[in-house]
Amino acid sequence: MLMGACGSGGGSKASESSSPTVDAPATSGTPATSGTPATSGTPATGGASVTPSGGPIYLGPAGYGAVKLGMKRADAEATGLITVKSEPQGEIGCGTFDFKEFPQKGPNSGGNFSPQLGVASIFAVGDMRTPEGITTGSAAAEVEKAYPELKKGPNASFVAVPGNPEAVYTFLIENGRVRQLVLDLATQTCHN
Repeated sequence: MLMGACGSGGGSKASESSSPTVDAPATSGTPATSGTPATSGTPATGGASVTPSGGPIYLGPAGYGAVKLGMKRADAEATGLITVKSEPQGEIGCGTFDFKEFPQKGPNSGGNFSPQLGVASIFAVGDMRTPEGITTGSAAAEVEKAYPELKKGPNASFVAVPGNPEAVYTFLIENGRVRQLVLDLATQTCHN
């Protein structure tokens, strides 16, 4: 289940069925947190998906690969990268999708979409990481160093996405580590 009250910047109308969770993958090493993207073919901890040109595919600032925040559902499906997992319930509900590369079990998913906003949220799954090197499993101190403007909430922390004023990163931090990382439209209403 995703975070509770995020404060400003995140949506606030959630239901448990649209709040997927992702088990944090094991990490080997410490993610890069210098605030600048890795320039080699793989980030500091290795394993990130790469483009055909050899550059890494990051979660953010606009999306993940060809799947972009705000993209209409049909356009997101046309990328061939996602499969719809659940349909929106009613006119204001949200559906879920998975990335074919990272299928999730049970109610967990790779993201949310809504009829009004299109792709509203992308959950970090598999080896996804931000351009600043943050992924599930990163230490809270690494998140704070990478994002000095991080706003800590009672249940989640969030920060404006560098390079995209219409998006926020939302972090669920438990026991000093990122348990969940989400790239959200700042106006999304799919989860807290």
